[in-house]
Amino acid sequence: MIDLATLSKGLTPGRLSKSALRVVEYVERHPNAVLASSAVELAASLGVSDATVIRAIQALGYEGLPHLKSVIAAELDAGHRLPTEKVGVTVRELRDRGELPLDRVMSAYARVLETLRHAGTADGVAKASAILGDAERIALHGVGTLMILLEQTALHLGRIGIRSLLLDKSGNAFADSLLKIEKGDSLLMLAYGRVHRESLLVQREVRRHKGKVVVVTDNVSGKLAKRADCVIEIPRTEVGNMTMYGLTLMALEGIVLTLTGDDPKRSLATAKRLQTFRDEIEAPDIGDS
Repeated sequence: MIDLATLSKGLTPGRLSKSALRVVEYVERHPNAVLASSAVELAASLGVSDATVIRAIQALGYEGLPHLKSVIAAELDAGHRLPTEKVGVTVRELRDRGELPLDRVMSAYARVLETLRHAGTADGVAKASAILGDAERIALHGVGTLMILLEQTALHLGRIGIRSLLLDKSGNAFADSLLKIEKGDSLLMLAYGRVHRESLLVQREVRRHKGKVVVVTDNVSGKLAKRADCVIEIPRTEVGNMTMYGLTLMALEGIVLTLTGDDPKRSLATAKRLQTFRDEIEAPDIGDS
């Protein structure tokens, strides 16, 4: 396995131009962005020619950008980016560039959003919504902080009358969660970073019950994406080398809104029940039991 953070150390001094070295440095610092970009897009973001991008990649020993992407995908699947490495890159960039952090965040999202407008993302959300809309229940799975996004998604699904199952445990406790999967379930999975055993097991169990799998990921060549019925490619947005998940949340909200509109009668009936319950909870005190 290569070390993405030290690619430039193996280069012979003076072998590459300053522009090409800038490409190598970008690959070291932003592997997720490289994974989601074409040579033309990388060239535009760095202010170099696409030929320079290709030369730099080949100087590192790769046949071209697809070869480099396959290596990055394997690296990210294995989870080799350390927290200290990510934060260190971010601190250096914030210090060196002198931009306001909020401006960096908005610029980072703006760049990726423009790419997603032309990347078939809407078609992916529509296909995923059709798959999940046909399920009797939607199982939701991610690892770590991704479950926070899925907890909110489960809440919104409940408010439009769609049952969900949060698979948010880990270790031995996850075995009990797997027992809850049943016929009629389909899976919505967030897959970023290292592949966890729990994620592979939940995919297998849903398949055993003839359910379908939707994966939202930045790694369409990864193990989890290859086993899915539908893949929505949503790059992780980076500021420095710290990861932001706002665009992943956008995709989840797109799915919920699509399901809301697909069955307005169910959605409205559930909303009315919710309002009735709230009114009863907020009613004047009815006295002692």
